[in-house]
Amino acid sequence: MGMKQKLDVLVVTLIATVMMVVLGLIYFVLTLLVVKAAANILFTDELSANWGTLAAALVTGAVIIAGALEKKKD
Repeated sequence: MGMKQKLDVLVVTLIATVMMVVLGLIYFVLTLLVVKAAANILFTDELSANWGTLAAALVTGAVIIAGALEKKKD
């Protein structure tokens, strides 16, 4: 593999990493809004920020890991 090919792979990897982080943050914020809305509908008490963030982080992490482990169908 030549130097240009290695540099191209590095650039593509960096772009993919940045996109994954940005999409993960967007998904986290959307999940946090859903968790907050569901907690307000189901429970009379206000949802604590710590518990809401933990719930959204667990759901987001599980979805990202499940997406990475999903078997591709040909």
